Amino acid sequence: MGARPRTRRASRRPVLPPRLWTLIVARCVNRVGGFSMAFLGVLLVRELGAGEGETALVLTCFGVATIPSRILGGHLADSWGHRSTMLLGLVGCAAAQLVIAASPTISGTLIGAVLLGLAYEIVEPPTQALVTDLVPERDRAFAYSALNASLAVAGILAGLLAAAVSGLGLRWLFVVDAATCLACASLVATHVPGAPTERGRAVDRSAGRAPGPTSPRTRWVGALTDRRLRPVVAFGTVIATVTMVVVLGVPLLVEQRGLAPTTTGWVLAVGAAASVAGAWLAAALRRRTDDHRVLLVGEVSAAVGLGVIALAGQPVGLAAGLVAFDIGSLLVIATTMARAGTLAPDSARGTYLAVLGLTWGLATSVAPVILTTLGTTYGPGAPFGCAALALLAAAALRAARGGAPLNPALT
Repeated sequence: MGARPRTRRASRRPVLPPRLWTLIVARCVNRVGGFSMAFLGVLLVRELGAGEGETALVLTCFGVATIPSRILGGHLADSWGHRSTMLLGLVGCAAAQLVIAASPTISGTLIGAVLLGLAYEIVEPPTQALVTDLVPERDRAFAYSALNASLAVAGILAGLLAAAVSGLGLRWLFVVDAATCLACASLVATHVPGAPTERGRAVDRSAGRAPGPTSPRTRWVGALTDRRLRPVVAFGTVIATVTMVVVLGVPLLVEQRGLAPTTTGWVLAVGAAASVAGAWLAAALRRRTDDHRVLLVGEVSAAVGLGVIALAGQPVGLAAGLVAFDIGSLLVIATTMARAGTLAPDSARGTYLAVLGLTWGLATSVAPVILTTLGTTYGPGAPFGCAALALLAAAALRAARGGAPLNPALT
């Protein structure tokens, strides 16, 4: 009898609801222009004459500002509703991007970067909460993979567009990004639900969970003290930090290797294309094995990719490393997000996902320091090599725990 459930599981294909695809399309429109932050450091160095310390300061301030941004996004997603929260974040990002594009000084760019950080993460908790609301538990990891892979498809266009637009001037990247934020906002305003869906409430009832806390303080205390969420956040911090090292570091690595700025757009496009395959790989792995092994495959793949990036001196090597990294990081991020969303009660999903999302604010704050410190001391490839070691250490730590899942409650 034990073999029959596995057969049924293996034969089943996840089906995502139309409303989720609408959300994905809206976010993809935004993603097409979402390449500008990767070029902020290059803009500071090349067009404003900033030194390494000033560049690190601006990028770090941006990262610190994303921390309250994520908290605000989680709070408003559970209080205002998904649509209003997303609109606030998208319009705020557009305004801040235009400040950066128009600023002729480092101090003005710093102000724009802080404003952008304060708006940057607001859209994420409502987006992730909507995935949990719209999709049954068994399909959530695939849904998050589909969201990330679809964004990666848009990222292919983003990379190609970046390669073209950067030739006109780096400031135009921020103008295009602002335009796509506003285009996404128009789709959200007309097609995205504003409150948790009935499916989300039904999932809570079918799982035997109460609707959950309603006051902001109770929601945050509940999420921060939930012992099941802590290991998810801990391992999520590792992959978030490593990812931000790649996002912020690859354009700088291209610059340090003496390659043309358009190289960044091309290699990012190749890496993004690989994420499409990564989403289907995630679904296939999950039908055949457990989350622990999915995470292990993802971490090892991402670590190998980071090692290749660290040693690469030519675009082909950088692209190959990004392919392996993007596939592996997609497996890890999607699995982690699905676990956090499933843990949360309906009325606190935005808060739970915001707590997990704080790891990205921390990562965005720490990554510039890692890049500057290790890159200056040991060479431009050192941050990527250390990031690979961090992922392997995370995999080893989980193996030392007997291969136990990050969240035993889900098994």
